[in-house]
Amino acid sequence: MQQVDFVYHPAVVSGLDGHQGFWIYFSGDDLLLSPVMQADPMKEPPWTRENLGFLSSESLLLGKINDVTCQVVRIAEVPEGWQAIGLRDYLIACSADSFKIVNAASQLLFWLSTQNYCSRCGESFRFVENDRCLSCPACSYKSYPKISPCIIVLVVKDQQLLLVQSHRYRSDMYSCLAGFIECGESAEEAVHREVAEESGLRVTNIQYHSSQAWPFPHQLMLGYIAEHASGELKVEQKELRDAGWFHIDELPNIPPLQTIARQLIETVVQRIRTGTAAD
Repeated sequence: MQQVDFVYHPAVVSGLDGHQGFWIYFSGDDLLLSPVMQADPMKEPPWTRENLGFLSSESLLLGKINDVTCQVVRIAEVPEGWQAIGLRDYLIACSADSFKIVNAASQLLFWLSTQNYCSRCGESFRFVENDRCLSCPACSYKSYPKISPCIIVLVVKDQQLLLVQSHRYRSDMYSCLAGFIECGESAEEAVHREVAEESGLRVTNIQYHSSQAWPFPHQLMLGYIAEHASGELKVEQKELRDAGWFHIDELPNIPPLQTIARQLIETVVQRIRTGTAAD
């Protein structure tokens, strides 16, 4: 896959019938892929110049990919020869460039689908040509794309990692603790609270690692590494199916490499194996 330069469109504007650039297609919440795209998602991007002849009210100009305008659209039917692929399944198999662009497309399309009317006065929203928002012509209220900040934290105790299994997981995979940041709360405060609520543990030496957008439907995951300070593991059964301390040489099924959870795990395992401290 060639190098990809992506630039967001400067405003949230509707898709165009006569669009001549790239298209990214969705059907419902699923991404539509051609056979070539499905065969090697790491090399083949999910955008195409092929106009499938469908345009709905849920379409917008996403931005430019290598100076070519890209439009995202949700269509009602899956065209012959194409296949609807679950977004989560695609994101764990695609390249970093495709991950970013499909991530943005999915989040904006979801946001657009929930913003038909002004929540203040009930008037229909309109596109704005010079801002990344929708505007109400009656009361001038503006709606911007929604982003929900979350924390995800890997708790470490000696050479053991605290890994959990959520009720949402469809497999036997274990991952890191995660949760939404509450109003008025800092990310670090959310780390302390989520760890305490879901595991009964207290942590110290909280260190920021990295972030990752996650379109289910519009999270921004802020990744942290923390050390176990005190407490015995007590699983919150309403939130988690299971949780446990796992030695780095005996890890269970963990998330794919593209995910921030896996990146946290890989970082800590490398630090422990090499005896290096955090920067």
